[in-house]
Amino acid sequence: MTQPTPIRRFRVLRVLDAFCCIGGAARGYQQAGFHVTGVDVRPQPDYCGDAFHQGDAIEFLLAHGADFDFIHTSPPCQGEGAPTKGTNAARNARTGRTHPRLVIPTRAGRRRPGVRN
Repeated sequence: MTQPTPIRRFRVLRVLDAFCCIGGAARGYQQAGFHVTGVDVRPQPDYCGDAFHQGDAIEFLLAHGADFDFIHTSPPCQGEGAPTKGTNAARNARTGRTHPRLVIPTRAGRRRPGVRN
């Protein structure tokens, strides 16, 4: 029977959880032994990660992304999806509904020098 082998790390790896909301992804990273810092534009009093910063996730990524070992991003994608561009486009135009387009700026922030992808 195989016995679990503890993994020794010399230091705790740091994860940036951008667009974190309450931290669904953060919990898994914590269980894997990472220190998780979440960033969200809205206050998240129930965030389950290790640290939380309220602010623009893309600005935080640009300013501090190189300080982390791993970056997890999950930007809202309503502005990028097929329903917004296709089947719901006429309704959205009629009602004035718009959604931010954050996928491309998020990718650009991750591709900066010093940020490991």
